[in-house]
Amino acid sequence: MKLFKKINAAALSAAIVVASVFGANPKESYAATSCKKVLKQNVTYKYDIDGDGDLDTIKIYTASGDLKIKVNKCVKTLINDYDPDYHFEFTTKIYDFNKHDKSKEIVFEWVGPSDGEIRLLKFKNSTCKVNRTFQGNIGGELKSYDPNTGIVTFAESSYGIYSKFGQAIGSFACYPKVKVNGYTLTNQTTANTNSYVRKNKYIAAKNLTAYTSTSGTKKAFTISKGSPAYVYALYQKGNTRYVKVKNKHGKYGYVKAGSTLLFKRNSCIWAQ
Repeated sequence: MKLFKKINAAALSAAIVVASVFGANPKESYAATSCKKVLKQNVTYKYDIDGDGDLDTIKIYTASGDLKIKVNKCVKTLINDYDPDYHFEFTTKIYDFNKHDKSKEIVFEWVGPSDGEIRLLKFKNSTCKVNRTFQGNIGGELKSYDPNTGIVTFAESSYGIYSKFGQAIGSFACYPKVKVNGYTLTNQTTANTNSYVRKNKYIAAKNLTAYTSTSGTKKAFTISKGSPAYVYALYQKGNTRYVKVKNKHGKYGYVKAGSTLLFKRNSCIWAQ
């Protein structure tokens, strides 16, 4: 029986956390924890989050068994069937991801024994304009942000924005980036993989053509069937997907990713 590289889902997500804490530079680490306000449950706050000069009313509370957030007259559910024993840890914070727009962001994170998520919300008066989640095996994580550009980096695993890459490389963890500009969120095209994925030796399941760029026009090199490669980044734009790889000679290139495994199954990482 072939032995497959398997890793517990929680361990893969833990690998994300470890890499983000110990692999980021001090400025990035500080940026990820630098918020404007921490919101506690059952406390009513007054804070101008839409930049109109008026103080908005914000409250986190439970109702009908759900954990909710109320901003002015707008109510949104944060966790359905909220159980403090299961959803054992959550935080709610106000950030200013882009200093060039007037609005602020509310980031809600929760984690349980086998599940979790991070949610980014933006309100204007009594309307929720943005309500987006980022997923991992046990939830996503805010890694860093640059207030000068509005670029926010999250840590996710196979269930997030780049989930379709699971068909090509198996389970993984990466750092997707989103540009926040007012009430518009724009996915950036490239997500770096974390150190756990980069150290894994993938073995080509067939001859793979690596290109010099994601245009896929100029050949860089060929990874022969049975040869090793290392996955460094994921590129996704519309339905176009490429995996940035490093070959055994230390050269980098982009391999087109489709709906079948690029590498031998027993060399891939598989969450369980």
